[in-house]
Formats: sequence, structure tokens, C-alpha cells
Amino acid sequence: MPNMKFSPIENSYKEACNDINKLVEKLDVFVICHLSGYFVKGLALRNFFMLNIISVLFELIELKFRHILPNFYECWWDHILLDVLGCNLVGILLSLAYMKYYNIQLFDWKIPIKTKPRKKYIILPTVDRMLRKLFINSPSFLILIYCCVMANINDLNIFFLKAILQMQMDNILIYVREAITGIIMFNSCLELMDIVKKKLNMKNFFYFFTCNLILILEVIIILKFKYVLKSDKSDMTYINITWNFIAVSTISSLGLLAFNDYLM
Repeated sequence: MPNMKFSPIENSYKEACNDINKLVEKLDVFVICHLSGYFVKGLALRNFFMLNIISVLFELIELKFRHILPNFYECWWDHILLDVLGCNLVGILLSLAYMKYYNIQLFDWKIPIKTKPRKKYIILPTVDRMLRKLFINSPSFLILIYCCVMANINDLNIFFLKAILQMQMDNILIYVREAITGIIMFNSCLELMDIVKKKLNMKNFFYFFTCNLILILEVIIILKFKYVLKSDKSDMTYINITWNFIAVSTISSLGLLAFNDYLM
């Protein structure tokens, strides 16, 4: 492909962070990507709470991997104002408004369980009660975790592949990949909701299986060629502590809900 463009340098967005007037200068193609991306995610996942968790988690993912992906270096107001409270939230709200206008059903991602925790034997009842206000039960929490992980892996993969192949952001292959995976993931979410509602048949698994297979293969490719990416040796202590806290809290919360759901 003679027209393919390569770029050995990743853009950094962490300049003049003390001057918030520079905010307008930060507006580029990624603004459209964020806005349109979360609009499509909204149409697929149809859950305000889940979509915002995905949005916040990706900003933390950027902090985790910015030492090898320089374009993840951003000013604090870029992370918070432009991304989480700006483009991402606007994209989510636009998708919800669109679905409300056309009477498209939202998803609660609630998985019913036959067993009901017996109050007398519940471990840590106060914590359990707080968790159930947010996550309903352990299967519903698990599906939330799955959707958040897969949605962010889909977004993260494109940045890793772009950096490994040293492609510029305007490379047509990037947009082709996004279009293909976007269509597959959209249909995968619809299939997953059918699976959640127990409408199980072979047709329900095609896009769901294909989506998982594509993302797993991309992750394998990234791990195989990760040596191409060079670390800037930044101090990762605080972000590692943050991610360890998130991991431990998530596993502990899921374990508590599951224990009270099925073992008590």
C-alpha cells in the first residue's frame, strides 16, 4: 500500500497544562473519536451507569500506559474536562436522547437469580446492602465487569496496534478496523443481552464469539510485538497503587456478593 503513512513519533498532549486557555488548541480528531465512539457505545450498551464507568476507567488506563504510549500524556483538565465530562459524556447523553426520541429500549443488565440471600446469614450486611444498590447481585456485577473490560480492551488495542505499526492517526486502516469492530461489538452487545435474558440459541453467539475472538487475537499480537514499544521509565507507583486498589476492591466486592448469593 504505497499511500500508507507511518509515524515513528506519538503525539503528546501534556504541554502548557497550567494554561487552561490552551484547551481549545487540544481539540483535534480525537474529540470526534471520543464523541462518536461513546455515541455508538451508548447505542450498544444502553446503560448510563455502565457507560460512565467505562469512560472513567479508560482515563485511568491512559495513566497506566502513558509511559509507553506518549499520546496518553494529557493535562489534568484534558482527562477530566475534555474527556470524562466533555466528549465522552456528551456522546453518552446524545445516544440516550436519540434512543428516547425513537423509543429504543434501554438495558438494565440485570441478571435474575433463583436464590435469595437470607438476611440472618449475610456476611457484612451493611456493605452487602450498599453493593446491591449499585450492582444488584453477583451475576449482574460480573456482566458489568465483563462489558467494561471488553469495551476498554477494544479501545486500547487500537492505540497499541497504531503505535506498534507506527501508523499516523489518519491512516485508513485504523478507520476500517474501527468500523468493522464497531459493527461486530454493537451486535455482540445485543446478543449478550439476549443471553442475559436467557434467550439462548446458536444464533445468539455468532457476533459475541467473533467479538471476543478478535479482541483476544489483537491482544496476543500486541503482547508478541510489545518489544517495539519503549518505556520512558516514568514513576508508576501511584497509578499502580490505584489499579491495585481497584482490582482488590472489585474482586472482594464480587466475592462478597457471590458468597451471600449462593453460599449463605
